[in-house]
Amino acid sequence: MRSKSLLIIAGAAIAAMGAPLLPVQAQAAGRITGKISFKGVAPEPIKIRMSADPRCMKANPGGAERKQIDGTNGGLAGVIVSITTPVKGNFPAKTAPVLLDQVGCMYTPTTIALQVGQPLTMRNSDETLHNIHPRPTVNAGFNVGQPRKGMETVKTFDKPETFFPVGCDVHPWMRAYIAVFAHPFFTITKDDGTFDLPDVPPGEYEIEAQHPTLKIMTGKVVVKAGAAGTVDLTFNLK
Repeated sequence: MRSKSLLIIAGAAIAAMGAPLLPVQAQAAGRITGKISFKGVAPEPIKIRMSADPRCMKANPGGAERKQIDGTNGGLAGVIVSITTPVKGNFPAKTAPVLLDQVGCMYTPTTIALQVGQPLTMRNSDETLHNIHPRPTVNAGFNVGQPRKGMETVKTFDKPETFFPVGCDVHPWMRAYIAVFAHPFFTITKDDGTFDLPDVPPGEYEIEAQHPTLKIMTGKVVVKAGAAGTVDLTFNLK
């Protein structure tokens, strides 16, 4: 009985000091869901010639192509959805690395989003020389060579910046795009254009949908504690 009484007293003292047993943000968080779509006729994929590197040709016996507009059933893949309204709080950089792989002499994925200070792991999964050469205008650039399969290099960016391209000077058809955010409230659409942005504090927000080659779309959404706010946006292709 004495131990039980002490536990009750300790719990009351913690509550009196304003220290909840669970994090307030975890209790109050909501999420933003939706779908990014496009209307119109998507441009034809760009055909890629890899004859300059026999190993790339071997990895792509049926040929290769790069889709300028990608998605299924009218959904738009590879769109970065982020909150642009300022969110109060301190948001340390995510510790889980984001992977930019090189497979079949192509980057995968082709759209990368990460937080300032979050690790970017770059890997060569091919039996040929690659180099990773981002071209930011705000962050410091770099050029990393990876001559052997399985090599990995880790880098971080210290300033927000969207979008900037990354390419391989050895294989000029290789292209990807990187976006860096000061906060964790961003995500990338799936193949069908849907997205799910969790752990959003309650509030009214403006969101931005960015595609590497299309214009920016914006929308507004209200997020309530424990619930999902939904916003759908459509890019019109001419």
